[in-house]
Amino acid sequence: MTVADALRAVATSADASELEQAMAAAGLDDALDAAMDVFNVLAHLRRRQRELTGLYATARELTTVRAIDEVLQSIAERAQALVPSADASYIAVREADGGFTVRASIGLTSPSFKRVRTRPGTGMAARIVRTGSSLWIRRYVGSDAIVHEEGLDAALAEDRLVSVMGVPLKIRNEVIGILYAANRFERPPSAEECGLLEAFADHAAIALENARLFGQLDAARCAAEKDAETIRRAARLHDRLTRLVLEGADVDEVAREISAVFEGDVRVLQRDAQELQEAIAESWRDGHAVLTDGGYVTALGAGGARLGALLLEIDTLLSAPEMRNLETAAHILSLLVFRQQAIVEAEERVHGQLFRELATGGTLREHQRLLARARGFDPDGSFVAVFARRASGRPADLAWAMSSLARSHAGLGGEHGLGAGAFLPGNDAGELARFVHDRLKQELRGGLVVCAAEPQQSVASDAQMRLAERSAALLHSLGRVDAAVSAHELGLYSILFTSERSNELAAFLRTTIGPLCEHDATHGTALLDTMHAYFREGGNLARTARALYVHPNTVVKRLARVAALLGEDWQSPDRALELHMAVQLRWLADHM
Repeated sequence: MTVADALRAVATSADASELEQAMAAAGLDDALDAAMDVFNVLAHLRRRQRELTGLYATARELTTVRAIDEVLQSIAERAQALVPSADASYIAVREADGGFTVRASIGLTSPSFKRVRTRPGTGMAARIVRTGSSLWIRRYVGSDAIVHEEGLDAALAEDRLVSVMGVPLKIRNEVIGILYAANRFERPPSAEECGLLEAFADHAAIALENARLFGQLDAARCAAEKDAETIRRAARLHDRLTRLVLEGADVDEVAREISAVFEGDVRVLQRDAQELQEAIAESWRDGHAVLTDGGYVTALGAGGARLGALLLEIDTLLSAPEMRNLETAAHILSLLVFRQQAIVEAEERVHGQLFRELATGGTLREHQRLLARARGFDPDGSFVAVFARRASGRPADLAWAMSSLARSHAGLGGEHGLGAGAFLPGNDAGELARFVHDRLKQELRGGLVVCAAEPQQSVASDAQMRLAERSAALLHSLGRVDAAVSAHELGLYSILFTSERSNELAAFLRTTIGPLCEHDATHGTALLDTMHAYFREGGNLARTARALYVHPNTVVKRLARVAALLGEDWQSPDRALELHMAVQLRWLADHM
């Protein structure tokens, strides 16, 4: 073997024994030590070249990964490949409060280790952040060079890790994470391993930062796409609602369209709605939708007029653009409600004018007759006058309910006297009275008295209404708070409000209780009131005295005067019945 062969052996030998054989064959035993030095240098360079090649290849691979969790796991795996002498590699990422959380690992056996979190100022992380340099701890659990974290110490002990080296991942001199290489026995890392991990940590930090930035960009892109879709949805919603309004859709149709767009249930609350009053007031005050327990409520209004509220019942929270869409829908709905309300009010005024004309004895002019017929009411047809009154509640509510009922049944109605009246087509007053009573009771609370007057060709419409009104007043005077009758069904009492029988009533009262009426008028006594109370209390003197707030002897004296004027037989059964009827009719006539 020549000297040239010996030199090639120095460069290509796999180990020292192969080189020693080559040098002996060339007769160069004296140069073996020098050849061995050259061999070791070349071996070191070749190993360093392999490490650097692996490092750069790993760095290039990291640049292709964009998801943060994938980047972290890839860093841990590549670190383990670069330093195979480590038993485990893991990465802890810095949190917003300064603490660190293990996010990726390889070689760990303890499940609790894989999500360990250290508080700010504890563990190796605290020193690494403070110095910005790598740190190796020979025996972690017993080290007094760090502030121990109980959870981390327990996880290390469970995984039987002893020596730990930490290398910072830094961006612009700020530590964003730490790469750890740990062994289950005391083993200091070599200078080459330290340098390799630190160089790798620089590349890993850039890859991690890139992944974070890519994540932010992706989130921004998603947000932009979502906003763009929201804008498109807003435009579509506006177009659809505008088209519906222009096509003459009503409030319910528009509400159903809003329900479909937001995938929830929509209700339109009236102005006098009792639910969600505080939320509606807040929405009216601020001009925005208000979150409620079951969704969102938006006040409806136009030109300072409060028109109710739009209630969206939905399980999910709306984004800011979706909130604006809901408010836009509420604005469009407000205009529609305002328009429909204006139409209803105009229609109500026309109905009211026609009703008042008939109820007060006026004669419908030709154009009014045309208006009435256009609304389904035939002024020349057969109609029943109906009157309703109640002891409590707002009169406007009763008038509105009666007017709405009349409009829906080809009639005319509105406010009248102490209640509300209507002219409804038909012939059976009793049946219509009960029908109106049942329908109004569905909307109104409390007692309700409804009376109807039969249609008569010879009786004007205003006389019919007065008859129905006085019938209701009679029932009210009799203490009836909830009833539905026709004037005809009142029988004997009809003499009180039938003008044709007014002479009969006067003659009956004159022949029965005339002397008492004259005595009371001449002497200022109260014989008639005393007799009325006496009959009402069933002839009991004590109760009569209490009802009149007088002494029983006073009642006895007054009744003696009654006997003197009417005769001693005034309490006989037949005479008492006649007198009782006369006193009752007189009292009702005075109180109607």
